[in-house]
Amino acid sequence: MDALTGAMPEAISEPRRSYPRHGVHGRLVEAIGRLIIGGGLAAGAVLPREVELMDEFGSSRAAVREAVKVLAAKGLVETRQRRGMRIRALEEWNLLDPDVLAWCAASGPAPLLMAQMVELRCLIEPRAARLAAGRRTAAELEALEAAHAQMVATFADAVAYNLADLAFHRAVFRACGNPFVDRLGAIVAVVLEGGFRLRDGGMVPIEAGLVAHGRVLAAIRDGEAAAAEAAMLAVIEVARRELPPVDGGPC
Repeated sequence: MDALTGAMPEAISEPRRSYPRHGVHGRLVEAIGRLIIGGGLAAGAVLPREVELMDEFGSSRAAVREAVKVLAAKGLVETRQRRGMRIRALEEWNLLDPDVLAWCAASGPAPLLMAQMVELRCLIEPRAARLAAGRRTAAELEALEAAHAQMVATFADAVAYNLADLAFHRAVFRACGNPFVDRLGAIVAVVLEGGFRLRDGGMVPIEAGLVAHGRVLAAIRDGEAAAAEAAMLAVIEVARRELPPVDGGPC
């Protein structure tokens, strides 16, 4: 189980967590979750016994059990009497959980998985942009404009540009006027991070993406709902073209 305590790659941004990031409990959830999603523990494999995890992390039995509960809630493990704690198949994971998505992105997601995530964006983001065009407040528009201005200013700095890109998309979701839709923005943000990691040639933004974001901003500013929806779909298509090719067409 030495792999459990290996160094974890830093995320571009930190999603909200359903467990404390620091402390033994948090380290257990983070380490085991990433190991499962990274393929270090295959579906059907049995987790080490409680006493082994206690020794590995210097934790109490209560901390181990709480960590397992968190992982079970995310669909990653199941516990049964006399059968121990087993890893569940990918089809049973809660793939929309921000932590699970973040671990997928950090593990170097397969191109096919990222293509499927882009399809998810196609279902969510264009409609979010449409809602934002009709509901955004002056303050929300200001936040969107600030994020786009930061994208323009940091175009030559891939890391800073990607942070501004994330802020832009989160601002679109916040401008929807619907807290449920806004929560989906956290999911999309993690998908975006995975896309940044899979771009060919490092994380180099392209001008077409910046132009497409500008069209989204203009449509939302002008209250043009249909144009905002179409422009966001174009943004996603630009992002799709930056990913390694897989079977299947655009959104």
